[in-house]
Amino acid sequence: MIEEEKINKSKEKNRKIFPIYKMFSWDLLFYYSISFLFLHQAKGLSAPDIFLGNAFYPIFKVIFQLFAPLVINGLGKRKSTILGNIFISISILIMILLGGKVTNLIISNLVMAIGFVLKGICEACILKECVNTDKNLSFSKIDSKGSVYYYIFDAISSAATGFLFVVNPYVPMYLCFAFCIIATLISFKFEQYEEKKQKVKKEPVLDVLTKKINIAKKEYAFILKSKRLHALLLFMCLFNGVMYIRSDIASNIFVDIGIPNEYFGIIGALLAMSSTIATSKQNFIHKKLRNKVLTFFSIGWTVAYIIIGIMAILKINYTLTIIIVLLMMILQKAIKGPYNTLIKKYLNSFSNEHIAVKIYSCANLMEDLGAMLASFMVSILLRHTTVAYASLIIGIVSLILFIILLDYMKTRIGLKPEEYRKQDIEFNPKENAKVNVVQIDVGLDERGKTNVRIY
Repeated sequence: MIEEEKINKSKEKNRKIFPIYKMFSWDLLFYYSISFLFLHQAKGLSAPDIFLGNAFYPIFKVIFQLFAPLVINGLGKRKSTILGNIFISISILIMILLGGKVTNLIISNLVMAIGFVLKGICEACILKECVNTDKNLSFSKIDSKGSVYYYIFDAISSAATGFLFVVNPYVPMYLCFAFCIIATLISFKFEQYEEKKQKVKKEPVLDVLTKKINIAKKEYAFILKSKRLHALLLFMCLFNGVMYIRSDIASNIFVDIGIPNEYFGIIGALLAMSSTIATSKQNFIHKKLRNKVLTFFSIGWTVAYIIIGIMAILKINYTLTIIIVLLMMILQKAIKGPYNTLIKKYLNSFSNEHIAVKIYSCANLMEDLGAMLASFMVSILLRHTTVAYASLIIGIVSLILFIILLDYMKTRIGLKPEEYRKQDIEFNPKENAKVNVVQIDVGLDERGKTNVRIY
């Protein structure tokens, strides 16, 4: 009982820390409003080179995603989260200190990719473990609270970023680095704990490894065979692709239509506030749209790209162009906020303690594939046309793909519970084990000790 009380206290502390931690660590502060300008003006990279260099970020994430579960199982979720934040801090320092070459941007993206893969998988798992024992606690409520904190802080920081960039383009980058360090320090505050283990039995290393591999095969087989999860992962791949390129396309569009550098931060603040408001209303959005929420998000996002492209091409009136482009970008940011929270909620409905890391790893893998393909596509387009036409083409192509995908998802997502196959919604290692074969889960606990779980 005493041990259980300690675990509950640790979980309670982690739940309290999580929203504050997410406010500083969810994404880079003082960065996205001027990232394109910094690489273009301060480092001298061309627009196609920036998209090309950034395309390697999801490539590295895809590669490291394959090894991430091994690292996380070895270090534990808390230490992996800390390590992830350290890598992200180093990546920003590399971007600041190294010269303006595409290869340096690629190196920075390599280090950043490792960091975001580690923390991206672990953060959601840490929060899920800290709420799944209490029915009165809500993953999405706590997660969205952290998201709202982040967007408020992002709005405040973005408002100053453009003016700071005009004073010295390196000032916002050093501030970004400083807040990465703060996020790292906060991640040390997460408490480690060891759940009460079931029967522990020593096994020969070779037998342990073989059984571990067999269990992993069953887990990935469940992910691949679940039509429900399969459809959601395909959606995440495509949607994250169009989201990933938004920031650089927006900055490039602003430069193209002649918005002064100092106003980039103010625009970034307006966009961040739209995410703040929308994220705080994510429960209302979910209840209002129900199984149409992903349709609204995807169609709204792609139509915004099309309208942005058309207005930037026509340039009928400077003021009208800016207003309509800004409204479409506000719509996109208002979609991005609740999407990031709700998509985790949907993923959690597929997972349990046995398979959560594998599902989040696969989800991140699909998102990175989408980001990689979208970045390469924009890089190629910008070598042959303007960013306005690139936005229009991306919008039309992605709209067509979403219409096809949403039709595919109709019979796989948003059904009544009784309409799903059991293998689509439930993974049970006991049921997936062979008859008369004991299934063993092996790994390192948070204290670094090897343990074997018998199911």
